[in-house]
Amino acid sequence: MKERFAVLGAGNGGQVIAAYLKRRGKQVTLYDRFAQVLQPIRDRGGIQLEGLPEAGFAQLDGVYDQVAPAVKGAQVIFVVLPAFAHAYVAGELAGCLEDGQTVVVCPGATGGALEFRAIWNQAGCSAQVRLCETNSLFYAARAKDAVAVVSGVKDELSLAALPAGDTQAIIDDLADVYPQLIPAANVLETSLNNMNTIVHPLPVLLNAGRIESGEQFRHYFDGITPAIGDLAEEMDKERVAVGKAYGLDILSLRDAYVHYYHVQAEKMSDLCHMTPAHATIMAPAVLDSRLIVEDVPMGLVPISQLGKAAGVPTPIMDAVITLAGALVKRNFWQEGRTLEALGIAGLSREELLKKL
Repeated sequence: MKERFAVLGAGNGGQVIAAYLKRRGKQVTLYDRFAQVLQPIRDRGGIQLEGLPEAGFAQLDGVYDQVAPAVKGAQVIFVVLPAFAHAYVAGELAGCLEDGQTVVVCPGATGGALEFRAIWNQAGCSAQVRLCETNSLFYAARAKDAVAVVSGVKDELSLAALPAGDTQAIIDDLADVYPQLIPAANVLETSLNNMNTIVHPLPVLLNAGRIESGEQFRHYFDGITPAIGDLAEEMDKERVAVGKAYGLDILSLRDAYVHYYHVQAEKMSDLCHMTPAHATIMAPAVLDSRLIVEDVPMGLVPISQLGKAAGVPTPIMDAVITLAGALVKRNFWQEGRTLEALGIAGLSREELLKKL
């Protein structure tokens, strides 16, 4: 059981985690790089939490726009940020981590923990810390004006440490606040179970004309038609095959819908349409939204590269990466999470698994 927490990232998920932990009696500090994001919290003196049994006002122990003071003395550091912000925060942490701290990248997207470790190694960080990642967020939530409203809580979430030998001890340390955490085999399992890589970029790419013309439509209910759903499932088979090549039994997208949302249907599009949590999620208003600029370079690129290293073809993923990059005039193959960026380039399958 840990008592002192820092939460890095004051978006939807970060505000909920910070407020929830404080309502559970923990000491909590909150960081965000952008002072304007923090201003409503500072003005209010904390965060109003709604939608959980712990609902109420959470007066935080510190709100910072610098990493170092936010994490000083913290036992557990939750990183709750978009994946494209991970490298910056990892670099900031490299100079101020303390022995004995635990860093939880929540979620890691694909390769989050590996990227953190690679950046720390390059920076010469010598602090003895435990590092782990989850495969998703704990909550479906929205936060505005220092009011965080939770609409759903996952009853199960995978966590893996790097190295995997630390996993169970971290889960035990967090069991009083997050009993739904379960161990994954290693950070490849949590990384490859990033379902956003399948259900986000492809529908945006194939609905690009609707988005660019300003049409408002629901991402899942309107944007994932039968044909798009079928193609998403074919791309998902590539992701599962990459996992199998590394000895992992990765949950398919279809099985994930059954497991997490308790829906059954023959067509993938119907599974998406039968999921109440998807009902009100609108398609992005612009092409270069997080569904492209996060989930392609930080999701599809590392999965594709892991596939190539293991001899697994990923033609649909590769096409999406190339076309999505061309659509927003960026080269995701160069700027994404390459195996070099993750510190695992040139490793054989056996060497990589040993490293994990």
